[in-house]
Amino acid sequence: MNSEKMQWGWVLVLAVTCGFWWETAGPIFAQSEQIVEVTIKDFKFVTKQGPLRLGLPSVIKVRNEDAERHDFGSTMFEGIPTQIEKDGAIVYGRGLSGVFLDPKRDVAIRFNLTRPGRHEFRCSIHPNMKGELLLLSVEAV
Repeated sequence: MNSEKMQWGWVLVLAVTCGFWWETAGPIFAQSEQIVEVTIKDFKFVTKQGPLRLGLPSVIKVRNEDAERHDFGSTMFEGIPTQIEKDGAIVYGRGLSGVFLDPKRDVAIRFNLTRPGRHEFRCSIHPNMKGELLLLSVEAV
């Protein structure tokens, strides 16, 4: 019986240790996602992004601050798996053309960046509204 209690003691120590490691590592894993923030304001795209790397999970968060409906569309999503989170609903599939955003709404588009280069996005409703993301294939030194 004493040996059995000792084994359960080690199982408990291991479980607590793994649980602690998982809790502290969680934020590290969550930060591996690349985030690009795009705000639509005064009929302009305002983009906030850090360096983007190929093959990493990425999310573009778009927020429409205008009183008008806008579109966020780009060819960068064509043919790649995407996941769209909007108003509590998640839509996913292979590629998308764009997302319409009503005033004061937001959307998150999740995907993996696979093609380097300059990726333009635009509003099909207001053709003068354009922006771009720049993805370099060279790793930072």
